[in-house]
Amino acid sequence: MHDDAERPVRRARLVVAAAVLAAPLTTAVLPGIGVARETDPGRIVLGVIGVALVVITQCVVLLATLYREPDPSRSRRPARPTLPDLLLIGAVIVSVPLVAPVAEGSWATWAWLGGSVAGSLQLVHRRAVVLIIGWVLLIATAVLIGTVHGDPIKAGLTALAAGVMVAGACILPMILWRLVGELRAGRDARARLAVAEERLRFARDVHDLVGHTLSVIAVKAELVERLQPVDPDRAAAEAGQVRRLTSDALVQLRSTVDGYRGMDLDQQAAAVGEALDSAGIPYRMDLTERPGSAAVSRLLALALREATTNVLRHGGRDCVITLDRQGGWLRLRVINRVPEPAPAAGSRPGTGLAGMRERFAEVGGTVHAGREGDRFVFQATLPAEAS
Repeated sequence: MHDDAERPVRRARLVVAAAVLAAPLTTAVLPGIGVARETDPGRIVLGVIGVALVVITQCVVLLATLYREPDPSRSRRPARPTLPDLLLIGAVIVSVPLVAPVAEGSWATWAWLGGSVAGSLQLVHRRAVVLIIGWVLLIATAVLIGTVHGDPIKAGLTALAAGVMVAGACILPMILWRLVGELRAGRDARARLAVAEERLRFARDVHDLVGHTLSVIAVKAELVERLQPVDPDRAAAEAGQVRRLTSDALVQLRSTVDGYRGMDLDQQAAAVGEALDSAGIPYRMDLTERPGSAAVSRLLALALREATTNVLRHGGRDCVITLDRQGGWLRLRVINRVPEPAPAAGSRPGTGLAGMRERFAEVGGTVHAGREGDRFVFQATLPAEAS
């Protein structure tokens, strides 16, 4: 099930689909007038078949285009014609002998049909060469048919008028649909960027703090390797320095990690709000209940970071974050609607969630995360006075 954020996209698709029906309706109604004027039963049957073939394939192409372009990364049409395109081309070619003789002299039946197809070309192709060739071929065919079955000038002008009418009625809805796709792609990109920025920030801090020490250790270790055969005493002294440098690096690394872990709940809540805003994810946060100790605040901050990282990574929407008290327990809940299906049974859980469960278990708390309907629920509980 899709989340609430997908509903506007579905509605936009339905609105655009209804708007672009102007093309097949024009193809059906205006040539249909010519079929209604025809008196020969055989031509009527053939004309109905020809018009129906074009209308059906035209609908297939338009709908295929609409559902094939949900975002800008897929908005360009393939270089080669797709199967629906080939079906439409074939239907137009077949329609010429079937529809051209219908109501000859009194109604430019095929000119209306060809003009409608020409007008709908810009809905499925944006390459100028394709549009120009398509318009020229269809109008030239209408003129040729008019030369044989009626007035060529009238047929050409009729096809041109029908094409302009259909193009004018349908181009704006398709532009709006493409804008919807761009907005959705931008929203998802912001969410991915927020996660990437947090990872880069941590990597940069680790590099700045321990990178130099690790480089010195590498040089010292190489020196020990070279001195060992010729000067064992000095090699031993250098090895001792390597050990001390390694201990210092470990202390620095732990200090860096503890700096992230040591962030209290208020600081983490502010960081979470900023990340969700940057990702364009609507949220509601209610943290009026306060932890009773710094240790509890630190654990809850870790849990909040883990839960919201999952929201950012998987494109969650409509996020609700609450902290409440039930007896002597504090309960942190992060609930968001997610478009992805639930993970398969037996799938491997993330290491972040496993580590979170271990930390909470040490103080008698629990962590639960799982899908409930169209929502993903992260819940962490622990004694209010845990230390």
